[in-house]
Amino acid sequence: MVEIDNAMSEPFQESGNGGDRPLTNGEAQMTRFALMTATSLGAMLIATTAQAQQMSPDAQAMPSGEIVVTGTIVASEMKSIAEQRKADNIVNVLTADGIGRLPDRNAAEAVQRLPGVAIERDQGEGRFVAVRGLPSQWNSTLINGNRLPTAEEETTSRATAFDFFPSELIDQVVVAKAVTPDMEGDAIGGSVNFITRTAPETRTLQVSAGANYSEKADKAGFLASALYGDRIGKFGFVLSGTYYKRHWATDNYEPRRGGDGIGITRLELRDYTGVRETTGLNAAMEYAFDDGGKLYARGIYGSLSDDETHYKHRMNFASNRVEVQHIFNTLITELAGGEVGGIHMLGGDGAKFEWKAAHYENLFRYGDTPDSRDNSYFVVRFDQRNVGYQGLENRGSGNLAYNEIDGGTDPADAISNHLPSDFAMNPSLTRLSNVELYRIRVKETDRVVLQGDLTVPAGDSLTLKLGGKYRDKLRDATFEDLFYTWNPAAGPVPTLADFALMNQPGRSGYLDELAIGKQYSGQFSQVVSEKDIVAWYLANRDNLVLDEAGSATLANGGALGRTFRLYEKQAAGYVMGTWQPSDALTVLGGVRLEYTKTTVDGQVLVNGVLEKARSSNDYLAVLPSLHLTYHLDGDTNLRAAVTRTFARPDFGDLAPGGAFSEADLEFSGGNPDLKPTYSWNADLLFERYFGNDGVISAGAFFKRISNPIYDTRRVGTYRGIDGVTFLTPGNGAAGDLYGFEINAQRRLSFLPGLLSNLGVNANYTLIRSTFSLPDGREVRVPRQANNLANVAVYFDDGRFSTRLAMNYKGAYIEEYGSDAESDSYYGAYTSLDLTANWNLTDHVTLFGEASNLTNQKLHYYLGEKARPLQVEYYGRRFMLGVKASLF
Repeated sequence: MVEIDNAMSEPFQESGNGGDRPLTNGEAQMTRFALMTATSLGAMLIATTAQAQQMSPDAQAMPSGEIVVTGTIVASEMKSIAEQRKADNIVNVLTADGIGRLPDRNAAEAVQRLPGVAIERDQGEGRFVAVRGLPSQWNSTLINGNRLPTAEEETTSRATAFDFFPSELIDQVVVAKAVTPDMEGDAIGGSVNFITRTAPETRTLQVSAGANYSEKADKAGFLASALYGDRIGKFGFVLSGTYYKRHWATDNYEPRRGGDGIGITRLELRDYTGVRETTGLNAAMEYAFDDGGKLYARGIYGSLSDDETHYKHRMNFASNRVEVQHIFNTLITELAGGEVGGIHMLGGDGAKFEWKAAHYENLFRYGDTPDSRDNSYFVVRFDQRNVGYQGLENRGSGNLAYNEIDGGTDPADAISNHLPSDFAMNPSLTRLSNVELYRIRVKETDRVVLQGDLTVPAGDSLTLKLGGKYRDKLRDATFEDLFYTWNPAAGPVPTLADFALMNQPGRSGYLDELAIGKQYSGQFSQVVSEKDIVAWYLANRDNLVLDEAGSATLANGGALGRTFRLYEKQAAGYVMGTWQPSDALTVLGGVRLEYTKTTVDGQVLVNGVLEKARSSNDYLAVLPSLHLTYHLDGDTNLRAAVTRTFARPDFGDLAPGGAFSEADLEFSGGNPDLKPTYSWNADLLFERYFGNDGVISAGAFFKRISNPIYDTRRVGTYRGIDGVTFLTPGNGAAGDLYGFEINAQRRLSFLPGLLSNLGVNANYTLIRSTFSLPDGREVRVPRQANNLANVAVYFDDGRFSTRLAMNYKGAYIEEYGSDAESDSYYGAYTSLDLTANWNLTDHVTLFGEASNLTNQKLHYYLGEKARPLQVEYYGRRFMLGVKASLF
């Protein structure tokens, strides 16, 4: 693993060029490394198969469908491989046992180890799931086959943030790279289905408890979970719950750029601390009929509460002042819902009818900070003016700082604060600037989801399946950003000297990883506690005056794009057939139709007058698909698929809210006439299995994507007025995405002695794409990483198991600029995690986890890594606990 770590220390150097380009030396080396690793593993596995069978006569005689459990990690590997092996389409599977053997504490993190799957993070924890590097909203993330409503603070997309859903509630995850007609079709990248736990076959009581520790926060938390289930005759049930509390801290710096696009107008030094609490509940019951049918009910609840304290010092070069912001908030996401359904056997020939009805609700809101009346992202800012910054440059855009790459003096990892050497903040000169109430509330409800599926054998080799699905969706979103200033009639403007000051939490160790931290810890003033700031605000609320021009409200048009009510009806129907003309060949084909009607109520500011606006959009998606599986022999499959999938426009893009100025002949807002994005997909996969505990696969994929959505500038007619410039989202030209995947999983049981307890998992995905922006520039798909990789080595002797796992995601374009140099990138991310499990008895296991061992940074940059936009460090995290299976 030493060589792997060294090779990964500076992986995949990315250029600012968004389109196709030759591999850089770093990329070429990493690509060769990944190919050599997977190829070597594959060659080793294939070459030693005969030897392994000779060494294990029992394995030679074992039926291909039988699972022999010899250890905790091995057992989960076997279950996952068995599920993947029997599928009729291209899938990867992760079981509950496999999730429990890695330090992945929410549903998003649980799948990041699978081939071609990546996640986006917030404060070091996984949030959004993406397949094959595509934007998360272009993938279908499901719970029990239902795409869930979304609610998120800063986006209006259809992507579901899964950091609120704990992994302890998951029984299985199925990632479909090529969807079948009986699956939801809005899945350009693929479909990720999280299946919750159901009633066990026998009475089961499992409990676990653990303590966790955050190195950067220097505080401990705890985890507790329990599961109880049983079967009483034909009735079965399961109840499970989990509670996870952890402290966290983040050191962050953000050079904000403007003016000429590359000059640093202000340098923000952000120091975060917080407490996150995740709560999850799952209940399921079922009644089984003698013929194999059943009735069932399921309910789930998941919540994430993030209580955040954030102190920000901002060197505002352009305005010659230092700002200190006191920021407090509690971000809360809550999902609740459930379903009832049944499976009814129709005779003895395998015919059956399945149905279910579901309701789900997802809510994002702020907690009671500063109080229940003004609950918000709460910011109180103080300024010290006339600082006298030194070493700035004026290139026609004011006094700015510049990185070395742009001919300036500041290294990327040590940007100077440009303060005079004798500077110190003076509390008596640091005056109140404003109070900000940043307010968001999003509630999305799938009021009813109805589904029915009929399966009918049509002969010895053909099975037909048809069905339909209906969803009634409602989404309410409100937003405003209010700024208040001090009323001079109330007396002198408050200063920091009017408060009891304290040492800032974590200030002494701020950004120890970089030289920039040393500039910070000894130079800035102390800060005010949350308790004192809130008490001051409540006592002085009437002394503050709303800055109407500087705020984003409905009245001035600033909040129109994110305040709307959306109604959406989705109706789908499909027919498919599975034909097995021989034991060697399976053909699955069919077509799915999905009709969508979206109506959005919003408001438009027309020449300074606020008017109500309603828009509607409807379309029919026709989604054929064909899947072939050819068994070359009992352990070798060749799979192929051609499918058509789509992605509905994001909610915010469809909103009619915006502002129109007849004087300027300009409209800025949403676009209710957007069309969905479509994709024709071709997949080819070769699989070679080694009994039940190993597989090597290699595949290629291609996607032809049409109608992608970009921000556009066009000229048209608005309300009978010609020549109006529209600054709105629009559909762009078609583009291509293609790549290949290799995957190797194997227990090395053919090795002698203790080495036979070793195993390895390794996968690598290379992705490339080419698209044209509305201005004609060739780029890759937004949020598409060129390279994804996982390598894990484990030891499992049945009593003790441990795994060291590396996860890598290459850089991708977060947002397009006017040219390649002004594209903003999310930098490459490599994590290294370690877990260990020791079975004290047959029923009690000690476990330990260590994550982010290399203290990997999150970083955004503009065009080149030498021009940072945001850099964050989270520190290492640890957990130690015990699991008990009482019966």
